[in-house]
Amino acid sequence: MLIRKLLRGRRNAAGTDSVRDDTGWESPRTGAQLLATPYRQQLLRAIQESTSLTAPVFGAYVKEPLQRYAERVQLLPASESHHHSYPGGMLDHGLETCVFGLRLRRQHLLPPKESPERQSSTGELWSVAVIYACLLHDIAKVVVDVDIHLRSGRRWCLWEGTIPDQYRVRYLKGRDYFLHAAANPLLCKEVIGNAGLEWLRSQPELFGLVMYAISGHAERSGVIGEIVSQADRASVAKSLGGKVSNIDKAPRESLQSKLKGAIRHIVTEKIRLNEKGAQGFVTAEALWLVTPLVPREIKSYLLSHGIEGVPSNESRLYDEMQSHGLIMENPDGRSVWKCSVEVGEWRTELFMLKVHKSLVWSGDEEPEVFSGSVEVLGADQGGDRSERDSQEAARSASDVRHSTVETAGEVKDSNDDEKSQEDLEASILDIATGGDEKAAPDLERKPSRNPDEDVEKLTSQASPGQSSSGEEFLGWLRGGLKTHKILMNDSKALVHAVDGMLMVVSPKVFKRYCQEVSGEEKGWKEVQDSFQKLKLHKKNKDGGSFHKVMVVGPNKKSSTLSGYLVGKDDLMEEGKEVFDNPFIDLIDGKPEE
Repeated sequence: MLIRKLLRGRRNAAGTDSVRDDTGWESPRTGAQLLATPYRQQLLRAIQESTSLTAPVFGAYVKEPLQRYAERVQLLPASESHHHSYPGGMLDHGLETCVFGLRLRRQHLLPPKESPERQSSTGELWSVAVIYACLLHDIAKVVVDVDIHLRSGRRWCLWEGTIPDQYRVRYLKGRDYFLHAAANPLLCKEVIGNAGLEWLRSQPELFGLVMYAISGHAERSGVIGEIVSQADRASVAKSLGGKVSNIDKAPRESLQSKLKGAIRHIVTEKIRLNEKGAQGFVTAEALWLVTPLVPREIKSYLLSHGIEGVPSNESRLYDEMQSHGLIMENPDGRSVWKCSVEVGEWRTELFMLKVHKSLVWSGDEEPEVFSGSVEVLGADQGGDRSERDSQEAARSASDVRHSTVETAGEVKDSNDDEKSQEDLEASILDIATGGDEKAAPDLERKPSRNPDEDVEKLTSQASPGQSSSGEEFLGWLRGGLKTHKILMNDSKALVHAVDGMLMVVSPKVFKRYCQEVSGEEKGWKEVQDSFQKLKLHKKNKDGGSFHKVMVVGPNKKSSTLSGYLVGKDDLMEEGKEVFDNPFIDLIDGKPEE
């Protein structure tokens, strides 16, 4: 019942955490004060009730680290405009991830493949390890993603200790979205403490799994890494309004508010503005967003976070945005404007959406106005535009460089019936493990290796089977691996390293490609055949194209995957070191040379 109440409730962080003075400075508080809000007290009780630790042991090894964590992160948000992007968001995200992680831990007999006696004697240590890993998986974001400025005028870094004075936070521009995982161990000792680390170190294998999990080595983090990843996705989905449980019948925020949040995130975190090849331009009058590139990223963002009611058709999406006043209509009452954009010697014609700047920025946050010019040429036909206009928009968009959003999992057809889930833990597992829900990916990615190729593919209106070739698929795959948009050696990865080569999982990778390019899987077989004709893959010992591998997961359960074996240098940067996935083995032996 407690977890059900937590999932049903939506707290008002500002209402309980506000300690700002009239000039916007936050006052530091103790860990006990920060954890004293009703919502966080519920989370603490849920954590304690999910373990069998005695009160003194729980206090020393769990509650005290939680308080130290709270003192470190204070009221910092978990992100600038993504999940938990409010004062105190990092603290809430850490606690929620612990709750989800402990629920998921119940599905495992830990340590795996050990005797019942050993599982009984060390099981609670594994539960505490899950708490530590969940708590620390994002903590370095408050070190590497933000600048903390004290009222005294000094810049503060959290490895120096808790924040000593009133403070303000400013997010860094151009930050590295992968750095926090590598930096998480910096604050490990300060949060867990000597006693907790000594207890973990008593089980060397477990200590290693926790360290690998918090430092971004998913391929070596075993069952601990699996649990943390799934729990993190569940907390993110909950924050963004995705379904965590069908039991949760509390009113959701409207699609209008979700569209606002998506536009704000894509503009501030994903796309480039006010330069040659940018995807958005800020004028004195409005913000102009290139279509169909930016709207497709907005749609992908919403779908990948389990948001319901997103129109499947782009024209309907434009109509939805226009009806809610999120975009301004052109003189013909349509959504899309045809414009000429010029800066220096660069000039192009683009189809764009016209957005109110106040939707994204307020006050001093607004960026400088575009130094070039945006001139309206004529009105496009919006949702009813002809095929010729669609193709023209696609051609003009190919001049624009942009980074694509990686959707996690395959988007279900909007007509699919949703399976009723009456059991709370099953619903938590669904959102965490990607059952009927959309897993929450890391949307904060860098541009792909060849953005022009990505744009051309994304803006194509034809089916992948007609317009895509093996070379185009290969470019997409190489770019995704380079930017980590396509996962490797992860439980849901499309590519695995085995025996010094790379295995491309089929047909999943081709279906994902088609889903990104055209929004549907239709045509994946043609793309696969075209890739196979490139003859980059190694034949198996029987002369066939496919190889099989045995996968032994962190919980020791086994399964098989099939796909193509390709040389590392054919997909990765030459000389880049890639370690084999320790959980998979080639079944059919070495391939033919």
